[in-house]
Amino acid sequence: MTSTTAAVRASVAVLAALTLASCAQPGTEPTVAPDGPPPSASATAAPTASASPTPSAAAGAASRVFEAQDGAVRFSLPEGWSVDDRSAMHEASEMYDNGPSWLNELVVLDEDGDRMLWYRERPGNDSVDCREVSADAERTEITPFSEELVAARAAEGEPIGPTFALAELGEAAQFDAAGEPGEWSVVMGVVTTLPVTQDGCSDLTDVLWSGSRVVLLDVVGDAEREDGIPDPTIDFPDEQSARAWLGSAEHDAIIGVLQSLELTDAPLLDAAP
Repeated sequence: MTSTTAAVRASVAVLAALTLASCAQPGTEPTVAPDGPPPSASATAAPTASASPTPSAAAGAASRVFEAQDGAVRFSLPEGWSVDDRSAMHEASEMYDNGPSWLNELVVLDEDGDRMLWYRERPGNDSVDCREVSADAERTEITPFSEELVAARAAEGEPIGPTFALAELGEAAQFDAAGEPGEWSVVMGVVTTLPVTQDGCSDLTDVLWSGSRVVLLDVVGDAEREDGIPDPTIDFPDEQSARAWLGSAEHDAIIGVLQSLELTDAPLLDAAP
């Protein structure tokens, strides 16, 4: 999986009385990491694209379950995959009357040490980004919320709607102004359905509420931006290669991890676990 520069994700801020706190800062050394720096790799696409992948097979190939140090999230990993755990304590947030608190930041690596997924948490729960979604986007429904979280949200009158692994593709310039003519990119992450659709807004958001925290989860390219955030675009030389990747074994393995995702009702910790 390769990427060049950061994606410019199109979204409209709605339902926001306050702005989300800043992203998680770089934390501790990884608990599980590759033997050396991630090599530069090219995306290897399957011979033919498939709009309906078979993620169940990829999920069945998972060899172990990873759980965050505070128990807030767990998921299954394919054989040879690992996690760069950047979780750390963060300063108190006056905006959310919260903290200091432990926030998870997890980068999932494949067997070659290439970055596949980026999971990060923020405090607060009063802001949402409305997502405009292309008509031909690939949606794979997943169920990441624990029964406890579903019940708690329902009791608060904000039931959790369907949640999807969403893959959108288009010309690279659509996601990054520096994209070269002819190049295409895939942007893939987890989105959930808003309780109430807002006027002029899509009903999907890439912010997931998980008890006293919010979660964002993206599929990422192997490059890392200057601010330390993995690049959330997967770049290809042409449209055919981008569409073919949606039917590849790598894509299906990623879907398998997302299908195994479980967000628990673990509370925010005021000290490192």
